[in-house]
Amino acid sequence: MKEYTKEEFLSKLNEDLNLDELADFKKQSGIEKKWEPVMSEPQDPEGSYKARGQEFRSGQSKGEHIGHKIIDKTTNEAIVIFYPCNRDIEEFLSTYKDAIEQMKQQYGDFYISEENTIPKCEPRTTARAKMLKKSTGDVQTVDTKVRFETEISDANYLKRYLIYPMIKNVLLGEETLQKHLEMCSIPRIKVNERANLDRHSKFNNKVLTYQTLNFNSYKDVRDFFNSAVRKVQGENSNEENEYREYHMARQFNKLYQNWDKTKKSNERFFGFTPIYNLEAYGLSPTSFDVTIWSMLNVSGSLVQGGDVAKFEWKVNFKTEHGKKLKDNNQLSRLNINKDYDITKDIMVELEGLEMSQLELKDYLAKNKSVIEGLKNVLLDLKQEILRIPIQDQLKRAKLVSFQLTPEEKAEMRRQRQLRLTVQSQGEEQPQPEEGGNQPEQPLAEEFIDTIVQNILKEIKK
Repeated sequence: MKEYTKEEFLSKLNEDLNLDELADFKKQSGIEKKWEPVMSEPQDPEGSYKARGQEFRSGQSKGEHIGHKIIDKTTNEAIVIFYPCNRDIEEFLSTYKDAIEQMKQQYGDFYISEENTIPKCEPRTTARAKMLKKSTGDVQTVDTKVRFETEISDANYLKRYLIYPMIKNVLLGEETLQKHLEMCSIPRIKVNERANLDRHSKFNNKVLTYQTLNFNSYKDVRDFFNSAVRKVQGENSNEENEYREYHMARQFNKLYQNWDKTKKSNERFFGFTPIYNLEAYGLSPTSFDVTIWSMLNVSGSLVQGGDVAKFEWKVNFKTEHGKKLKDNNQLSRLNINKDYDITKDIMVELEGLEMSQLELKDYLAKNKSVIEGLKNVLLDLKQEILRIPIQDQLKRAKLVSFQLTPEEKAEMRRQRQLRLTVQSQGEEQPQPEEGGNQPEQPLAEEFIDTIVQNILKEIKK
């Protein structure tokens, strides 16, 4: 029997299997989840009535939310709770017979909520509640309360109580920075959306590495140019956002081949995956000619040596964009241009640090010097990003000849020839009727740069 090396195995796996279907690693590994919403309709071809948490929170789950599968902290066993929502219990059991029967076969019994009559949408039920056990009719107390400080991991503690709040409150507070990014046609920062995060990051009291990445793509270069002009002029209605905002999977993977940043510009499409209904191979049904991405990176590291231990914070924000040429099938890496790369750092002293303190999950999250250092470096980054000139986006979005289709080039040549003919014959341009409007004419290529310069002059005034 042939033996495979790790590299050969991963290469073979990458070639033969669509890894989108392995997105739910707990399900594939047979790990019992602590919380799953129970719906009134099957959620996948296997006929399971339990929805994925991400689909449930984003409104993509099927049917009505009728219950939860959770872990009872008293017995440490999985149980199912249904919520009649003030309806007659027997009528409720009859209406959702199929879902209830499947849950009963899988978990042996189920409970009916007496106090919490409406299903909650939080990630966990956060209280002790009295439940009616259906098989015996007895009222029992079920403990499902999540005690974050003691139950969550050190990494989740640092994310929830240090990194996420500081970014949301300091960097993105009052939406000032997010609005500026929108005006600059730069993707907004997603702080804690799992799809956008680097889940290979490290979070402990010695090393922190946090990254979040987001993409915006436009259908063609004209949409990008028109959108940039409107935003520079202060017009930013929802109807005028021609771009698609999304995350790009496999950007942070360490084990197998990463997807190219320009994958959505590929004109091939292989439909959707059967289980999770994702775009197969990351290919979009509509190709995009312009791709823009932005990434926020926050890293921290403990620096030991010398009289006083120190902690260094470093934050970075960078963006890139690319435009597809009409004679190419896909954007190449050479056509991805770097726009902005802003880095700020700071070093803070940790006086009186003892090694035993590094074992505490809340040491960094409650250390005033560490918190103040992160706050200051985020404020410096925010001010630097706010200095990005909005009008500079017109230069980035400017149309050039090689980005136009042959039909668009032919139309511009026709318009140019028409103007030259009119000028050579000394004919006057048609004037609008009194009270009327000048008929709209297609823009000629040679006028586009003039339009950009005029807009810049008006903004500077």
